[in-house]
Amino acid sequence: MRRVALILLALTVLSGMAFANGGQEQSAGNDQAMTAAEGFNWKAFEGESINVIVNKHPWVDIIQPKIAEFEKLTGINVSLDVYPEDQFRTKRTVEMVSGTSVIDVFMMMPGNSLAQYYTNDWVEPLNQFIDNKNMVWPEYDLADFYPSALGAGERDGNNYTVPLLLETSLLAYNKDILAKYGVSVPQTMDELEAAAKTIYEKSNGKTYGITLRGKKASATSQWVDFLHSFGGEWIDDQGNAAIDSPEAIAATKFYGKLLREYGPKSAPSNSWYESISIFMQGEAAMIYDASVFRPNYEDPESSQIADSVGYAVIPEGPAGRVPHISNWGLAIYSGSEHKGASWLFIQWATSKKIALEGQLAGIPSARASAWNDPEFKKADPSPEWTEASKKSYELASPIWNPPVINVGEARDAAGSAIVAAILGEDVDTAAREAAKSMNKVIADE
Repeated sequence: MRRVALILLALTVLSGMAFANGGQEQSAGNDQAMTAAEGFNWKAFEGESINVIVNKHPWVDIIQPKIAEFEKLTGINVSLDVYPEDQFRTKRTVEMVSGTSVIDVFMMMPGNSLAQYYTNDWVEPLNQFIDNKNMVWPEYDLADFYPSALGAGERDGNNYTVPLLLETSLLAYNKDILAKYGVSVPQTMDELEAAAKTIYEKSNGKTYGITLRGKKASATSQWVDFLHSFGGEWIDDQGNAAIDSPEAIAATKFYGKLLREYGPKSAPSNSWYESISIFMQGEAAMIYDASVFRPNYEDPESSQIADSVGYAVIPEGPAGRVPHISNWGLAIYSGSEHKGASWLFIQWATSKKIALEGQLAGIPSARASAWNDPEFKKADPSPEWTEASKKSYELASPIWNPPVINVGEARDAAGSAIVAAILGEDVDTAAREAAKSMNKVIADE
């Protein structure tokens, strides 16, 4: 059944890409009015209070100052609690396990957590609201979301999350460094290694050729694009771990070699924060990481390379260019006593107006209208980023995490092989041990 679900999700992504390419020019409009309509009433749950917990994320920086607008619109009081990502995930799960949580709405990455939350009945199906015309704001336009993003939050015909944004990963590079050493933007994996090597050697090791995440589980979210581009998969046709296949081992060796020979010595302990910091300080020529970090790279107050960043799709591997897509969404706790008010909050927070504001701030929207809006096209500070992002959406796989319930344990298993590769250890042996650990995770589900 898991294989069937994944195939269906992949087909959904393809249909989403077709929509993205052929979508009409739509304008979200900054002055979009949150007006009531016959049968729908923003004040339907006036006087209620909801508790919302979110991850510290650039999207939250957009929404947090606007909570008062929602409260005025609906008469619903909102308590918004923001936590750093690791603390957020722990807090959210502890609340769910308790069975007595007062949380109503929470952020979720479907590809990371939905399998567990769905299996444990911790998330409320949203179709009861979506299919009720009296509960859907007429201007909301669910069809405006990329089907791939909505599809990521579906299980057994029900939606459990509404997407806030649609991320991919891109190769970002320092134009000045590449020009200094006469290096072109790499189009293949061989060219990527050659570029990293040239820059590292010609600078006598003073400039890293590339920086990537190397910290165990954290690294898997970027390594997976190398895995797929080398022809590997998380799981084989029999439902067993495939991270010790020849293709997976080749991808892991390549990823490890880039960091071991041309990257920072701190790579095995670097998560996204450390890696993007190295790139932003001008210490590395290239980085492969989430597209959502463009505002960080180009922030003149925190980045030393703000005016010299370029973007490209992942270089082509033996199996082509296969980036991934992932998204954060909003979900309702199944034990919430304020589900109607929570649904109104989700509609407001994922509206076209707020999606466009996020897009203008560099947060890649899950709505086609935000990408096609004339205001965004006119103000787009980085058309290269936009073009690379859209191209990645066309090529992407939705399977960025191991398709198992205990995602964290499976990522840890794969991450151990990545660290072994960075350290120059026996990758074949490490991959086999990682696959054994992952198979145990699968068997225990």
